[in-house]
Amino acid sequence: MWRGWFVLMAGLAGALLLGCPVAAAPVDRAKPAGRADGIAAALRRDPVYVTDHSPRSLPPDTAARIKASVARLGVPTYVAVTPTLGLGEENPGDSFVALLRDRLRKDGIYIVVSPSGGHGEARQFGGTRRLPVDDAWWAADFEMPYDAGAADMIERFVEIALSGHARERRDHPRPQPKSELRKALDADDAADRRAGYLEWGVFAGGAALSGGTILALLIRHRVRRSKPRPKPARKPAGKKPVRKKSPNRQKAKGRR
Repeated sequence: MWRGWFVLMAGLAGALLLGCPVAAAPVDRAKPAGRADGIAAALRRDPVYVTDHSPRSLPPDTAARIKASVARLGVPTYVAVTPTLGLGEENPGDSFVALLRDRLRKDGIYIVVSPSGGHGEARQFGGTRRLPVDDAWWAADFEMPYDAGAADMIERFVEIALSGHARERRDHPRPQPKSELRKALDADDAADRRAGYLEWGVFAGGAALSGGTILALLIRHRVRRSKPRPKPARKPAGKKPVRKKSPNRQKAKGRR
């Protein structure tokens, strides 16, 4: 009897497993090959793909800003804003950009950048107009803070690529501005320092006021003690004053 129940339960479990389709993994979390297929399909519909897995890092106008920026290049450009963790941007043989181009089979500039703009890759395949894509991308990466954002990163990349000085700016990058996190931390430190200075100022002022009062009292007491007391006036030396006899005393003496 128990064996029959076991077989029945196993059969029901198998039927449920076979009947439930396996949930498809999100495009941005699949393996590189699967991600490339999904993003390439999106790029065929729209040359700018923006992930929906990082809403806090991507303002609503990110795609519009990117399209306006890459339109200045005058070259077909395909942009994928997607998490780049594990894509291996330093290894050209394992390049996610190369995977996208292999799927699309179209010439142009391919850009893959993280939502924060801190990591990514840009390469140009074919075309008659060649741009210093690699130099411009590295120069933009050097000049922008790590949390600049994808739209800001691509805007700087386009500006450098069209400047005619991409190699010079890559070899001699401008000072990298502070990130928003660094600015916030510096502002907190400055606020703490101002609060510390104010606290010490209040303490020093109170100490100076109380100490000055005590010092004034001590000085006053010292001055009063050290001030010479006036000596009593001496009588002038000379003859003793003659006492005048009263008239009553003289009359009494005459009666005797």
